[in-house]
This record gives sequence, C-alpha cells and structure tokens, in this order.
Amino acid sequence: MQNNLREKRRPRPRNTTNLEKQKRMRKFRVIKIILKILICMALLIGLIAYGLTSPMFNITEINVIGNEKFDSEEYLALSNLKIGDNIFNFSKSKVISNIKNNNSYVESITIKRKLPSKIEIIIEERTATYAIYLSENQVAYINNQGYILEKSSEKSSLTLITGLSTQLEDIKEGNRLENEDLEKLQNVIQIKDAMNNIEINRELSAINVESKSNYILTLEKEAKEVYLGGMNDLSSKMLYMKYVLEEQEGVPGTIYLNQEQIYFSPK
Repeated sequence: MQNNLREKRRPRPRNTTNLEKQKRMRKFRVIKIILKILICMALLIGLIAYGLTSPMFNITEINVIGNEKFDSEEYLALSNLKIGDNIFNFSKSKVISNIKNNNSYVESITIKRKLPSKIEIIIEERTATYAIYLSENQVAYINNQGYILEKSSEKSSLTLITGLSTQLEDIKEGNRLENEDLEKLQNVIQIKDAMNNIEINRELSAINVESKSNYILTLEKEAKEVYLGGMNDLSSKMLYMKYVLEEQEGVPGTIYLNQEQIYFSPK
C-alpha cells in the first residue's frame, strides 16, 4: 500500500522537447525584431543621406510672406539662407533667432519647408503706435505692448508720451518698458479708445503720464490742454471734453477734469 502511494506521488518528468522549442521560438522572435529595427534604421540613414546630398533638395526659391515695413531682401539677409543650400541642412530655430535678434519689429516668425526645394518665411511685424520722449531731438517708437521698436530724430505724427519712468539706458531696440510704464501705457490706450468711441476726431498730440492721478493731454491743433485726472469716470470726462471742444472751437485754453468742479479756462 505504501509503495503504491509513493508511486502516485512521484513527479512526472517534464517534456524537455517542448521547453526547448519554446526557447528557440522566443529567441527567433527577438532576433526578428532586432533585424526589423536594424533594417528600419538603415533605411532611415539612407533617406537622410539622400536628402542631404541629392541636388533635388537644393533650395531654388525663398519667399518672405507678411512683411510690410521691411523688404524681403532684408529678412533674407538676416536669415543667412541662400539659394543652392540643402533644404534640410539648416536649423529653423537658428534662422528665427537670427532674424528676431536683429530686427525689433518682428513679433513672430514661422519657417516652412515646401518640398522638394522651396522655403517660406512667414513674418508677423509689430506696428509702432506711440512715440516716447527721449530728448528735444529724439524719440523712440513703441507698440501697444510696450516693445521699443526704434529710435528716431525725425518728427513723428504719433501721439507722444512723456513722463515715463523707464531709464534712458534701458530704452534699447527690442527691450520693453518697465512694468509701471506698461500699466500707464494701457491707460493711454484706454483714453484714446474712449476718445474714439465718442467721435472726438481731434488728434491727441501728446499725453503726460508722470502722475497716474492726473494725466495731461495736449491737443495741439485745438491749442488746448486737458487735465484729465485719473481713470475714474472716464466716459463722463470724455463727454464734457467733447462738449467744450465743440463749443470753444478755435479758442486756446485748458480743460480741467481733475477736480470736483470741471470747467474750461480760456487763455
């Protein structure tokens, strides 16, 4: 009886043939995967080599799109791209950096490869909207975001902003105004929008922003100054300014909107 129990508990021999077969199959699959990877890599290297050496991919045309202020030739010169160069053998980020670092009017750039041999450089330019006072003979142009675009000694038709706190040594092309001045700039934009909304078609020649509690507007053609005060009750102040401009057309003087009692004082 005991001998029978021992025989029943004796482990069955493993099928070594099946185990070896499974190992061979796994090894074969690994080798197959490695071969596929190597073939793909070889094909990729071949394609890259072909793309970098084939005359078919030499640049034959470079188009600059979206530029208005500067000629295409200026952007092409800054890009360092040349006809005959390989279309794959340059870095987009480097081209973008070359242009943006040397032209403060550039807001954004997109480079597109048009296979097999064309390049598109899509430019979005900033627009000068204000001039800021630097000295009697010099101003700097800025856009609505406060980026400094260029310095100029020519008389500008843009609204002149005076009284900013950004230091002269920081007024450089490509730099931006200090945060305090950026806040004042947004107020200037709001003031101009309010004037346009009630159809005050007189040109705002200059605005002094030294004190946020008393913006001073100069209407040179009207021979008038406006002491606006702060940004409170802006709509009401604009309506009174419009009334005075219509009633006192051609009369030099000062409009006071920064006090409890608002009035016009002729010279």
